[in-house]
Amino acid sequence: MDVYRRVAPFRRGLLLAFVCTLLTGCSLQRLTVNQTANVLHAGAPALERESDVQFAREALPASLKTVESFLLSSPDNKKLLEIVGKGYFSYAFGFIEWDLERGQYELMEEDDLRALNRRAVVHYLRARDYGFQYLGDDKLEKAAKSNDLKALSAQLKKVKRKDVAGLFWAGYGWGAAINLSQDDPDMVAGLGAVEKIMERVTELDDDYFYAGVHAFYGVYYASRPEMAGGDPVKALYHFDKAIERHGEYNMMLHYLKGRFYAPAKQDRAVFIAEMELVANAEIVGHPNVRLNNEIARERAIWWLGHIDELIFE
Repeated sequence: MDVYRRVAPFRRGLLLAFVCTLLTGCSLQRLTVNQTANVLHAGAPALERESDVQFAREALPASLKTVESFLLSSPDNKKLLEIVGKGYFSYAFGFIEWDLERGQYELMEEDDLRALNRRAVVHYLRARDYGFQYLGDDKLEKAAKSNDLKALSAQLKKVKRKDVAGLFWAGYGWGAAINLSQDDPDMVAGLGAVEKIMERVTELDDDYFYAGVHAFYGVYYASRPEMAGGDPVKALYHFDKAIERHGEYNMMLHYLKGRFYAPAKQDRAVFIAEMELVANAEIVGHPNVRLNNEIARERAIWWLGHIDELIFE
């Protein structure tokens, strides 16, 4: 019995030391990841400065998975969450959806089109979910996904400007996924929540990501029939608002105006003017949006050769 009394505290001490070591190790790992996040966030523009679209396309998935591996150790790190939210949206929009859109006019096999559509939706929803993870508000996410708009409005009032990145990527990613899921009633039902989210983004910071919320609304109003809430006048207002602020160097805004507003109005002159502006733009002088502009130029050139697919008059 005396031996047991002497050994038991020793064992408890070993156990306590082991637990402390584990906790300290986790804390150190988390600290290391958080410090790395600062470097990754600061270095994120490196890919945005890439001039080779194909190289960026091949590099982005591995980069995103690397960031996700860090998130396992620090799942609430907002710098990492902004990188992956934006990254998955950009990958879907910049590459997969363009393959899908072009394939529809180049008579791609239906099975291949469905596969591209599915992949684009998957990545857009990843952007949405990382946006919600950034916000860290379970009540807000639950209200949004259950389409409880009253509860969602109440939770959205609590979101501050410092968290607009999470809100923006949640709404933009979700909206893009819905746009590609028009035959899925459950997905389409989320549109009301998306509208509420993007309204709050507009209130908090309508200039985030090159006035991205105005680009969202421009596409939203231009791509829908009037009986379903489409409004070319509102679309033009939002496109021009974004272009007024960032159109001098961000050619994607001009591309989106040409691609969506011009067909909605069947305005061949606007379509040609915007696409030629993008195709002939001097983009070397704006390195921070080089990849964005290269993608916009590639698309503009393609559409100039396929104008009759969109403009019938």
